[in-house]
Amino acid sequence: DIIYAIRRIHNEKAIHRDLHSGNILFEYTRHFRISDLGFCGPVDKSLNSVYGNLPYIAPEVITGKKTTFASDIYSFGILMWEISSGQ
Repeated sequence: DIIYAIRRIHNEKAIHRDLHSGNILFEYTRHFRISDLGFCGPVDKSLNSVYGNLPYIAPEVITGKKTTFASDIYSFGILMWEISSGQ
């Protein structure tokens, strides 16, 4: 469910920019939802500061480079590591 939600955001040419475990909701229907779209915006929209939850921020964002779809995928990878390792 999470990766499909990310894909839907990306299909709209947008980036979530703040994907982390605190923004994933588990519904009673056993589906996951992504919340907190406060930093979500168009791919071409640049933000002038580092934002989000530090362990989930892609290295390129920390070093001041442009946020891309890959930045969300990096955050998703960290989230999957947490789930699979029980962290």
